[in-house]
Amino acid sequence: MSINSIKKLFRNPDFLILGFFFILGLLFRLYLIDKNLFFGPEQGRDLLVVKDIVINHNLVLIGSKTDIDGIFHGPIFYYLATIPFFLSKGNPLLIGTFFIFLNSLTVFPLYFLTKELFNKRVALISSVLFTFSFGAIVMARWLSNPPLIILISSLFFLFLAKFLKGKNNYLIPSAICFILAGQAEFLNFIIFSLIIFFVVIVFRKRFLQQKLIHLFLAIGILLFGSVANYILFDLRHNFLITNSLIKLLTKQTGFYGSFVSSATGSVDNFIHLFSDSIIPFFPILAVIIFIFGLFSLINILNKSKIGVYFLLIWIFSPFIVFILLKYNPLYHYFASSLLAIIILVSVLIDKVWSLKRTLGALLVILLLIINFFAWFKYLPINKNVFFQSTQTDLKYVDQRLVVEEIYKQANGKPFYFQSYTIPSWMQDGWEYLFWYYGSTKYGYIPENKNSKLLFVIIQDDPGNKNYQNDWLKNTVSKWGEKEGEFRQGALRVEKLKFK
Repeated sequence: MSINSIKKLFRNPDFLILGFFFILGLLFRLYLIDKNLFFGPEQGRDLLVVKDIVINHNLVLIGSKTDIDGIFHGPIFYYLATIPFFLSKGNPLLIGTFFIFLNSLTVFPLYFLTKELFNKRVALISSVLFTFSFGAIVMARWLSNPPLIILISSLFFLFLAKFLKGKNNYLIPSAICFILAGQAEFLNFIIFSLIIFFVVIVFRKRFLQQKLIHLFLAIGILLFGSVANYILFDLRHNFLITNSLIKLLTKQTGFYGSFVSSATGSVDNFIHLFSDSIIPFFPILAVIIFIFGLFSLINILNKSKIGVYFLLIWIFSPFIVFILLKYNPLYHYFASSLLAIIILVSVLIDKVWSLKRTLGALLVILLLIINFFAWFKYLPINKNVFFQSTQTDLKYVDQRLVVEEIYKQANGKPFYFQSYTIPSWMQDGWEYLFWYYGSTKYGYIPENKNSKLLFVIIQDDPGNKNYQNDWLKNTVSKWGEKEGEFRQGALRVEKLKFK
């Protein structure tokens, strides 16, 4: 792209409008993030790997583990996180802000994709809904790898749509986005493979018109980028991933249910995501809107064939994958469909708008008010988000104050810590926070050797109160003599002197 083209782009009124939506969406997503950022064991685990990459130059081939033993996500989240880690010296808040920034950029490809598939009005409605969407806002605030698929999927479909409309150069960028989708979350390799399968079947004439050398080049890039790091990892680790995949496919391991349980679980989580993204806390209305949205697609099939087929393939491919695998998906596994949901509703509103402009505008305003109300009411108290119920009580501001108070009470003396964390017995989150604040502000970090002080950090666990009390009574009490305690939010800290 030439300098003149870039200047022309920035003078484009559409770009100025999208810039406004981007800034507004960014502000919505950053609201109170300094207080309510969820920084749990998994976040600490991931950032400890990022720290090792940046400081010790220990490059990795794979990312965090999936729910299935021996199978891992790709490392794209780690390597993207090295950018804000390096610039901020490891500040978790700035790392989280970086990924929120990336998520907010989605408004640009989303607009151009929707305009390519339908029309400018649908594109504007999609941009507005994405900016205010409570579900999209909550997903963006999750410091983890799954939300990356929101931006990646918008680029994937944008490039694929441009290719199907005759622009051959966009096939390779869409293949690269396929790679990024799978490297962000392993299951996306399967979902996006099915998407490509359906797209090739439906639009086979377009692919047959393409030069074979271009097709083979795109396929080669896709396959190499998808499996190269996994093959290298397997060669170094006695084919761990390959053996795990074989066990999974032969049902020796993994999570298998019935077709019915998989279907009902998929529908339940999809409705949950649809409701959160469009009309929070009204799942019945969400189902009605979804049904009417599908009917609106049928009515415009002759006008927007590519758009209609794209949305149907985009929305239903995850269902097919989960049901065929007999897998009961978690809520975030439908994150790849979030933008398709927003576009579907935008098409429906556009249909209403074309029949009666006032009613279409009222529908947009009503959805914005409902989403804004959910944002205003629930985000400050960190409630009605998709994290586990006990996780929402763990707030970054409380963790930071706990670390600072521990250092204050240690008064420059060596100390160590133990923590009761939810959902697992992992200290990685606290280990990372003590490393960051200890190394940047206090000049030393906790160490077990030669420490006479032990601070036990206990997160309230109402669902396992008896177990937690038993741990405190029969385990913690034997570590040392209690000298005091303090509380910060859902966290209680006991100060012990080693016996």
